Amino acid sequence: MTQSMVDVVIIGGGPAGLYAAFYAGLRDLTVTVLEAQDELGGKINFYPEKFVWDVGALPATRGIDVRTNLIQQAQMFNANFYTSSKAVEITKEKNIFYVEDEHGRIHPGRTVLFAIGGGIISPKKLTVPIDTAVQNHVYYAFPDYHLLKNTHIIVSGGGDGAVDYANECLKFTDTVTIIYRGEKLKAHEASITFFKNNGGKIILSSDIRAIHKSPTQRMELILDNHTTLTGDHLLVQHGHNRDSSFLDKLALEFNKEQDFYLACDEPTITNIPGCFAAGDIQFSKGKVYLLAGAFQEAALSINQIKRYLDPESYEHGMVSSHNEKVDDLNQALINE
Repeated sequence: MTQSMVDVVIIGGGPAGLYAAFYAGLRDLTVTVLEAQDELGGKINFYPEKFVWDVGALPATRGIDVRTNLIQQAQMFNANFYTSSKAVEITKEKNIFYVEDEHGRIHPGRTVLFAIGGGIISPKKLTVPIDTAVQNHVYYAFPDYHLLKNTHIIVSGGGDGAVDYANECLKFTDTVTIIYRGEKLKAHEASITFFKNNGGKIILSSDIRAIHKSPTQRMELILDNHTTLTGDHLLVQHGHNRDSSFLDKLALEFNKEQDFYLACDEPTITNIPGCFAAGDIQFSKGKVYLLAGAFQEAALSINQIKRYLDPESYEHGMVSSHNEKVDDLNQALINE
């Protein structure tokens, strides 16, 4: 099924893609956003309870709140959003791009903005039997900290991510246990020392074989050495799978850096006319790998897309403080 024609199809619903959708609205461009995961937000979804400090004028803000605000901002100008919709092919005919998603839908656009980060990242999940009664207490991203207060939290994994999760849990409860199949944790020694010094417990050379509900309505982990471990929540941090094959499968031949990142000029224009890049996938000299840098590239890419579609348009958009497109919203805030 072919969807509505838009000015720009944005592939990727992380910070760069979301901010680009918002800024495109300020520049009167129509937008479709395709996101492979079932939620918008990109890598922010992996640290929802972590504080983000590196966005100008924004005080320390939890990742989940940054994500929520980005999504709300991106939705201001009626962009089309498709989650669980991995882009699988792009063809070009008569200066129109046709982006096909995994469900067979065709999304036509006059331009394409790649905001795919480092590829599709998904957590490595447990493959053991899990009782449905406790399934909602198994997490692959850090949960709402309110759920963790004064509970026994078990963290599965031995790398930096797992120990980082475990140390974060110690802020909300005194009972945290790391379980790892190896003989020694792989995380930084300082992180491990902090965990031990603050009352954390470590179980090594043990692997999870099944997860049941205990007789006391808690979670019971069955370990491979025939012992059990009872707790309230399980945080799994076994690393991530990364699918970065999308660009390699396309008929379009892009200039790349390190055989993956899109090499861009001026600074978000790829070698394929009508294709642009922003965020981690974009490479140019002087690139800043910060959330704030992704926002900068998103705005630059939309300005360059606007000029590509309409060479007579202004090089830059009107700043939001003086932009008539937000006049009604400004008035609504004044009236509150």
